[in-house]
Amino acid sequence: MDFSKVRSNWWSGNCYHFEQLNAIISSTDVNAYAYILHDKCKKEDGSNELKKPHYHFLLQFTQTQRGSWFKAYNSDDMGIVFFEQCRAPLNAFNYLIHDTPTARKQNKHLYDPSERMSTIDSFETEEKIDENAELYDDLIDLLDGKITWHDLIKKKPKRLHMIANIKVGYDMLFFERHGRRYFEPNYPKPPPRDLRRLSPKEAEDLPW
Repeated sequence: MDFSKVRSNWWSGNCYHFEQLNAIISSTDVNAYAYILHDKCKKEDGSNELKKPHYHFLLQFTQTQRGSWFKAYNSDDMGIVFFEQCRAPLNAFNYLIHDTPTARKQNKHLYDPSERMSTIDSFETEEKIDENAELYDDLIDLLDGKITWHDLIKKKPKRLHMIANIKVGYDMLFFERHGRRYFEPNYPKPPPRDLRRLSPKEAEDLPW
């Protein structure tokens, strides 16, 4: 995937030279970082031969940055910086030392936590991911008739401003399960095609 035009606060990647890494983490655009030198990783070809030593890093920017930001640090002498958007920074943070279920299953070398250099204090985005996972479970309960729309909103009233987006997600899940669109009983006409454009006040006025 080409991440050049993607915007995100969190990015992970790797490079082969500390000078290159140091220039990246020293940028005023970077709010916090974590990195480690991988010098004990074996090649995936089944041999015991070690990979070329390289640095893995995780960055939190002060504001969202496009992936193209990293291209300024490419060098004829030091090579290309590899980068990707990081949707689960806590998992990426643990992967720096190969302390993840996948890395352990693949029998990757487990680095000592003391080898990981970090200035990162917390992973707020993980809370948002957990919130989305909880919301998905609530939508499944809604589909199964275990809760009502009233229950959904009463559980977390702050969700009211995003109810239109939630309804779009519900319609998608309903279509996936039943192969047809869902409309509220006695709804006078099909709902708008793009509910995401509704303002919070317009969302409050909807019949569901």
